[in-house]
Order: sequence, then structure tokens, then C-alpha cells
Amino acid sequence: MTPHGPRALLTQAPSVPAEPPPRSGQGFDGGPLWMRLAPPLVTLVVMLWGLTGSSYWRDESATLAAVQRPFGQLLRMLGHVDAVHGAYYVIMWPLAKVAGTSEVVMRLPSAIAMVVAAALVAALARRLVSPAAGLASGLVFAVIPAVSLYAEDARSYAMVTALAAGASYLLVRLVYATGGRRGWTVGYGLCLAALGWLNFFALLLLAAHAVTVALLCLRRASQGADRSAWLPLAVSWLAAAAGAVAVTSPIILLAWTERTQLAWLATPSASSLGGLAQLIGSGLMPLMAALIVAGGVLASALAGPAVLRRRWPPMLVVLAVTWLVVPPALLIGVSRFTPLYTFRYVLFCAPAAALLIGTGLAALGQAVAAGLRPAPDADPAAPGRARNVVLTVLGWATGAAALLIFALFGLSQQGVYRSAIGHQDDIRGADRIVAANMLPGDAVIYDTPADENLRTAYPNGMAKLADIAQYQTPIQSGTLSGTTLPTAVVRQRIADVSRLWVIEVHQHVRLPLLQGLSLRQLRYWHHGNLWMFLYVPR
Repeated sequence: MTPHGPRALLTQAPSVPAEPPPRSGQGFDGGPLWMRLAPPLVTLVVMLWGLTGSSYWRDESATLAAVQRPFGQLLRMLGHVDAVHGAYYVIMWPLAKVAGTSEVVMRLPSAIAMVVAAALVAALARRLVSPAAGLASGLVFAVIPAVSLYAEDARSYAMVTALAAGASYLLVRLVYATGGRRGWTVGYGLCLAALGWLNFFALLLLAAHAVTVALLCLRRASQGADRSAWLPLAVSWLAAAAGAVAVTSPIILLAWTERTQLAWLATPSASSLGGLAQLIGSGLMPLMAALIVAGGVLASALAGPAVLRRRWPPMLVVLAVTWLVVPPALLIGVSRFTPLYTFRYVLFCAPAAALLIGTGLAALGQAVAAGLRPAPDADPAAPGRARNVVLTVLGWATGAAALLIFALFGLSQQGVYRSAIGHQDDIRGADRIVAANMLPGDAVIYDTPADENLRTAYPNGMAKLADIAQYQTPIQSGTLSGTTLPTAVVRQRIADVSRLWVIEVHQHVRLPLLQGLSLRQLRYWHHGNLWMFLYVPR
């Protein structure tokens, strides 16, 4: 009977062949139930913490502008703008119609998606390494600040992250399937297709998986295996990948026709590249992660090649490293010619970082626990048993302490993300200012037409101001923010209003539209990224 306890999970080291990996096959033991449940449950608690603390931001206001219109008008809009987010809007539309557009309702699907992602990360590490690695990896994922940021965001990026973790899990099952591969191939292909429909940039995961499968096939071929050991795998992967790309191609083509929406992106700079560290964490978290991984590798290597291979299976290392590196590298490389990169487009690589860090934590714990363990054939009742139990507890304590330090380094950022300006734009606060200071007949103009979406986020302030620059409403124009009147007409309208609000984003630059008009600034407010100016006639 296989023992199930901390000592067994940390110290058992059965001798296994190179293929399949130690945790695969019919004899797979995922460990006790609590180790399986802990990562998603902890992640759920972390994701629900402060779910409504931060205000909606501009991208979330775009979601609200999309889902608050009739379904037919939503589909019409996707033919003009935001096709890349179309699948997400379609998912969220019925939820908004049934339950409303509060922050809890609109953000809860993202929080749940991150819980699913944590469960999948844990399942990957559990299957490829050990139950302890699965537990640690899932918990690491839960405390990465960027995971919380996008779990509390009414956009598609959390769902994309969960699907990327699901696709990677299905790839592992496909690679090590002992019977027929058809079911795993179909599941993998469908998961990739869903990934592409939610955000086609996430299909860059295919490049990482291609490298993983290619290296695995080359390794099997170099070991003298005949084609039957690797060719079916290669064909299955190619079929699934090709099918996913084919199914996703309509959304890719439609999004290409709307590529002017990405005109705001700039060529990645050194600071934006440094922002990739958010996949691991903020502040000292990347340094702590490097120490954990390096310590885990070194401790395993000192124990010998067999131990190193068992604690750091090649499949885990290749899968995680390519997943973490290849998609961002490709997107940044392309962005040197056509800017496409922003951090949230590669958020789906965060699970790879959690896998490596969690495996490092488990390896450190195992190294301490195995320090003075009695020989396998020793009498269980021998005096050394008590000492070994102590070392096992120390092993768990070592991993727990390292995880706690890692989490504490990100605690301040976790707090920032749950503050009113967690997403930088405090539309809620700005809306309250407008609501407290507006009078009947007040009008508004926005510095860019896209910022007209701000009024959809909250109902009490900006939504009640008449946008005198608007020609067609979003529904009339089939767009997110409507269309604007010619400048001459807007200037004439400004002359007819008693008070004018001007709302700008990022920085105050007096609008050319206002130059030469007889206006006096009565008051102004600077709230987060938003500037609000109140003008009256001179």
C-alpha cells in the first residue's frame, strides 16, 4: 500500500524509466485530496479579496459599452471594431443582461478563470513531478500580483490564461498517452481553438508547444527509437494545431481588418521589456524566484543525476521554459517592425513561471527532508526514524517559508491593485466628482472619442452629461464609442451651453477645440489618470 503523508510525498523516490515521466501512466498517484484542493481554494480566496476595490478602467468600460446593447447590435459592432474580443463579449452579454453590470458580476468570471488556471497549473506539476510540486506551483500562481490584477478585470485575459494552462495540460496527456491519442488530440485542438477565439495573440503558445514537441521527438529519435515512438505524436500535434488555426482563421482575418485599433501601441522599450518580470511578480519577487529555482536545481544536482532528473523532469523544464520565453520573444520581435506588444497579451505565460518556481520549492523541501534519511532497507522502528520525521517537517517548513517570503515581497503590489486606482483609471472616483458638482444642463466633451466609453462604467455622473461632440451614438454607428461632429459644429454648440465639462486621460493638454473660445476655467480635478475641467462662459 502506498503511504500518503508529508514524509512519503517528499521522500519517496522510486526508480523509473526515462519515458514515460515519473508521474504518468495507470499507476499515477496524485496525492491526498487536500493537496489537490488547496491551490484552487487558496486562489479563490485571493482572487475574491478586494474584487471590487479598484475602479473600472477604460478597457472595462469598453466591455460595458459592448454588452449593454442588444445582441444583434453587438454582432454588428464586431464587424467594425473589437473583433479580437468578440468571443468574450458574447460570453459576457447574457450575464450582463441577467445579473447586471456591477463590478462583482462582471469581474467574477475572470476570478473563477484564474481559479481554474491554478488548478490546472497544480495538475501539470503534480503529473510531471510530484504532489508536493503541484501544491507549491498552484500556490505560487495564486500569489503572483499580475494574476490578481487580471482576475479583477472584466476582460478576456484571465480566461485566456486558464485556456493556455488547459492546452498545456492536454498536451502533456497527449504526449504520454499510453493508448489511443485521438481523444487527447481532439481535446487539445478544441482548447487551442477556444484560446484563439478569445484572443488570437495567445496562439503564440503554439510556437512554444511546437518547440516542446519537436525536442521530445528529436530526443526519442536520438535514443534509437523507431518512428513509431515519435511520428504519431508529431502527426497528432500537427493535426490539432492546424485544426485550431483553421477554426480561428476567421477571427484572425477580421481582426486584421481592424488593426488600426492597435495604433496606440509603441515599439517595445527597455522599460516595457522589464515589465515582463510581472509574469513572476513585482519588486524582489523575480530575484526570490531566481534563488528558489537555482537552489532547487543545485540541491537536486548535488544529490546526483537520477535525483536531478526526477525532481526536474525534462518535459516539465522544456514545457515551462518555452512557454515562458517563446511567446513574449516572438511578440516583441514582431513589434520591432509592427508594434503589437503589451504585457496583458502575454499574461497567459504566467503559469509557466509558477511551474518553475513551484518545482523549485518542492525540490528544496525534498533536499532538506532527504538530508539524513535512513536507508530504504532500515528498520522503520530504528532510532533514526524520529530524526527523519523531523527532517521531513523541516523540508515542508523550508518550502513554506520560501513561499511565504515570495508572497510577502508582492504584498504591497497586491494592495495597490485592490485600491481605487488599481487599474490606474479611477473612473468611479471621477464619476462621483462629476455627480457631486454637476448642474442641470451641463455638457461634456472628451479629449478623444474613445473615452466616451467612460460614461458607461457608472451611472451617476458622466452618464447624465450631454456629449455635445457626439454625432451618432455607439449603437447607431455600430462602434464602441460613436462618431463625432465636425469641429466647427462642436465649437458652435459649446457657445450655447452654460457649463462645459472637459474630461481628459493621462495628462492635461488644453484641447485645440477650445482655443479661441470665450471660456473661463471654473474648477479642475485630477483623479488618478483622469483630469476633469469645468468651464463657464467669460
